Amino acid sequence: MQLPNLTNYAEHPTEDQWLVFRFPSEAQALEFENALRSEGLRHERDPDGGPPFLVAARRSDREKAVRLNYLVLGRHREPFIANKALRWGLIGLLALLLALIIIGAWLGQGA
Repeated sequence: MQLPNLTNYAEHPTEDQWLVFRFPSEAQALEFENALRSEGLRHERDPDGGPPFLVAARRSDREKAVRLNYLVLGRHREPFIANKALRWGLIGLLALLLALIIIGAWLGQGA
């Protein structure tokens, strides 16, 4: 049984010298392509467009390309909890629970 690919990149299906990166938007693909270019890394872009928008980088540059990929994805990701009130409410609730745990442990030592 093979696990599904959880990342947005994989080995090229026919040319083992390339890694193929998939992006949902052209803006992300262009940003990744520009990052590769600024690092001087050899790359190619799928001329057919998308989605998904495909950019290939040399496997020999895997470490740098993957780092740039994650930086691009990080700039375009949405917060885990987008609603600010809900996010701060959850943080407050967790802080309150942690304070109660600490107080309970402190008071329980005297018994």
